Amino acid sequence: MLGEPERGFIHMNDSRLERGARIYERVVEKLKHSIASGDLLPGDPLPSERRLMEDFGVSRSSLREAFRVMELLGLIESIPGKGRFVRHAGSGEDDKENIKLEDSAVLELMEARRTLDPAIAAESAMRATPSDLTKMLRVITETEKRLNTPSQRAQADFDFHLALAEATHNFVFVNITRMNFDLIQATHDKIYGLLEDKEAFLQEHRSMYEAILDRNVELARDMASRHIDRIYKTLHQGIAAQRL
Repeated sequence: MLGEPERGFIHMNDSRLERGARIYERVVEKLKHSIASGDLLPGDPLPSERRLMEDFGVSRSSLREAFRVMELLGLIESIPGKGRFVRHAGSGEDDKENIKLEDSAVLELMEARRTLDPAIAAESAMRATPSDLTKMLRVITETEKRLNTPSQRAQADFDFHLALAEATHNFVFVNITRMNFDLIQATHDKIYGLLEDKEAFLQEHRSMYEAILDRNVELARDMASRHIDRIYKTLHQGIAAQRL
């Protein structure tokens, strides 16, 4: 268990969080690494907040934000009166059996986006203002310069989908998009490492923009649906191939 000296997770003083990303994202990366390396196993309790704050050198608010993201990713669970634990991977659907925990969380996130993204695109086609459309086009133009590394593509993807959500003029869509991409950023090495079809990624964004520009609600919905369906299938195939 966690208190045993041979478990490496609690010996963190020589690996403080690197600079660059937001603090809670760096905490998420450290916790994910501990799960992936086997220092934290399914069913293991997480150390106390006080201990993690000391080990990571972070505030309680940053730590709790990291917990929120980890719970949304399906990597940990909070049990009232007992604490937080590493979650056991679900095995509800046959085609998800034996997929490791983080992979399952990635697929579940994309499944949710298969419903959300077409709705946002359709709403954007109805409500986008000229300034919204200008912002989308500017993001697409910038995206052409930012496709070479997973982190740059992740940021470009976020920028476009946030512009889409903002064009709905619905703060719920905006907040949900921000939350979704917080989770995507936390797993961007997995997601964008498997998505090598850069031109398709860019062309699909252009197609959504053009449908919204034309105020074609159904086409915008359809383009967004095709976009996220292709991503979901590509990720599912890539994850399955890694298991062979």
